[in-house]
Amino acid sequence: MSASPSSNKFLYFIVGLLVAGAVGFGIYYFTEGPGGEDKLEISIGEDGIDIDGN
Repeated sequence: MSASPSSNKFLYFIVGLLVAGAVGFGIYYFTEGPGGEDKLEISIGEDGIDIDGN
């Protein structure tokens, strides 16, 4: 274990920073990330209904 309490605070700070970064990246990836706005396209034409799931 560590002898000084200040090093424990620094360790908790680093762990908190990593967790916050992972949560922020997850929110970005699932809301504005790659893949476009819609991943399902439905069109109706003379040939019938066409469902295109990207």
